[in-house]
Amino acid sequence: MTPLNSSEPDCSGSCSACPAVGSCADRIVCRCLKVTEEAIIDAIRVHELQTVRELRTATGAGDGCTCCHKELRIYLKVYASSPSPAMFSAK
Repeated sequence: MTPLNSSEPDCSGSCSACPAVGSCADRIVCRCLKVTEEAIIDAIRVHELQTVRELRTATGAGDGCTCCHKELRIYLKVYASSPSPAMFSAK
């Protein structure tokens, strides 16, 4: 893990003070654009986002070095609602 005072991005997606996804609203998830966990979770829920691309468009998270994409996928998996089965019907 990269030290917190380093100028290099920490691509591990870990935070010793905030061990779990959704545990710290002020946690910076996208270090390049300073997007917080709260902003990401709110955007996923309010806009019913399903993909990293949609999340990037809504929040800017992941538009920099992209090392947070893996973590963004975790937020989507945890907080995105499942696509409606009707979306896949033959009708």
